[in-house]
Amino acid sequence: MNVLDLFAGAGGAALGLHDAGFEHVACVERDASAAATLRAAGFPAVEADVRDLDYAALAGTIDVLWASPPCQAWSSANQHGGPKGEEDIARNGWPWTLRIVRIVRPRWAIFENVKNARAHVERAVLPELRKLYAHVALWVLNAADHGAPQSRTRIFVIAGPRPVQPPASQPRRTMRDAIAVPWDRPSPCVMTNEGKGRPTDPAWWRKLNNASDALALATDGARRKLTLGECATLQTFPQGYPFAGRPEDRYRQVGNAVPPSLAAAVARAVRAAEEGAGTIREGLSAIRASAERVERVLSLAVGFVRRRPPLGIAADDIDGFVTRNVTQLRAMVGDFLSRRTP
Repeated sequence: MNVLDLFAGAGGAALGLHDAGFEHVACVERDASAAATLRAAGFPAVEADVRDLDYAALAGTIDVLWASPPCQAWSSANQHGGPKGEEDIARNGWPWTLRIVRIVRPRWAIFENVKNARAHVERAVLPELRKLYAHVALWVLNAADHGAPQSRTRIFVIAGPRPVQPPASQPRRTMRDAIAVPWDRPSPCVMTNEGKGRPTDPAWWRKLNNASDALALATDGARRKLTLGECATLQTFPQGYPFAGRPEDRYRQVGNAVPPSLAAAVARAVRAAEEGAGTIREGLSAIRASAERVERVLSLAVGFVRRRPPLGIAADDIDGFVTRNVTQLRAMVGDFLSRRTP
């Protein structure tokens, strides 16, 4: 199954899709450092704003469109509940995404976003998708339930030709499991500001807004920033993933990413639905072939019985007789034909 990945970032979703067996046609990302990371990781990066490309040539050729539209307007870090001003409206990527879906007409469309965007998605996005797809679902998933040692809740919209079952939850991993920090729960959400450390706040320990807060609490208030590698591990990026750019660019890429393990869980659920459709199609083909063989046998049987009607069978009941005794007659016809085969 091939994929068009919009707002691809550093490739967190791309890695998950790749792990689930998907092949990328293009990963569109306008940030230069993130696009450089995608290229270094071997993905087909297109460094451009998604609004500036012509997608007409891809119409009808894409199996899966994945998009993580800009979410600043709904981000908890920005204390927003939706677009409130011109800047927020300008950064609302949902209209751009829906326009591209209408042009490309992918078989499946998968969207990821922050949980605070749910009300907007239910009000403005799902009704539009239901005009295009037979089945549209909204899931709320926590990365901690799907392989990531981090609590990170996101919404996913899955639109396609058939229902998809949400991925089953997996046993949770802890911060201690992942990076040896004495915190026996999944890490709080990895944020883009982990590289800076957070300013001293007398009440920081009550908030646990980011992974660095848990680190400080677990080490008796010793304040240090998590390393880029620690943040990447909490996000389930593989060791040595080639993040490009300045240190602040790399921390931003990690903090903005979809955890690859979470993307893989969603992708496998869609693949299972698609392969189930294939199994049904194959089963229907086999049923049709069997039905055609039965029809041929019945036709031969009717002709056979008309030539040699059993005693007591009226001429107008021969078809019914054949239907009632099809198994026995199939054997009779087979024997009749075998004796006449050279």
